[in-house]
Amino acid sequence: MSKQHQSQPARQTAATSEQQQLDARRAARELFLLAALWLPLGFFLWFYFADLLVWPVGQLGSWLLSALMPEAIDGLQQVRHSFDVYTLIPAERLVDGRVALLTWSINPMIYGYGVPLLFGLVMATPRLQVWLRAVQMLIGYAVLVLVQTWGISWEVLKDMALKMGPLASREITELGLPENLIALCYQLGYLIMPAVVPLMLWILMNRKFLDQYIARPKAATRA
Repeated sequence: MSKQHQSQPARQTAATSEQQQLDARRAARELFLLAALWLPLGFFLWFYFADLLVWPVGQLGSWLLSALMPEAIDGLQQVRHSFDVYTLIPAERLVDGRVALLTWSINPMIYGYGVPLLFGLVMATPRLQVWLRAVQMLIGYAVLVLVQTWGISWEVLKDMALKMGPLASREITELGLPENLIALCYQLGYLIMPAVVPLMLWILMNRKFLDQYIARPKAATRA
């Protein structure tokens, strides 16, 4: 009789823990489904305001590259949502019989798709006041500007090292950066950081929500 009374609370506790785990899984599924539903609007706004959103990236990238290689890079010029890279390096071919300087274009948008990803996650987060959503987007955008600046900076260095001829490559050699390091940093900025950084930012800014609705029920189940 005592064993039955002891086993019944244990079964109730197990059932409660199992229900909490199911609720946590359901909350996570609903969150990411809702985030996916917000993504089209996020991408639309990102493209619509692209000229404005990439402006600080161009300003920061131009200052950084010019400071890093003042004798080789003159700066970046924004053309809608892309940048023209202006250098002080002579081109190999004459243009209209005159010596021209190397110039080419880069697209910062390929490093910025973390902005709509973060928008979707922030908008899908439940029980979040409007002003908190705005603050999280501003903080996230500021960090993602740095991610885009990382991407365009390493793309410029990669292009100089591998695509723009021996004079540009010589500037990279004098800078002391190995090609393998440039390629690695470029791949990080192109493939990994735009997708991983917004997710990490969202987790850090919403620890309370995650602990309450996802992490805590799992911990209770393990206990």
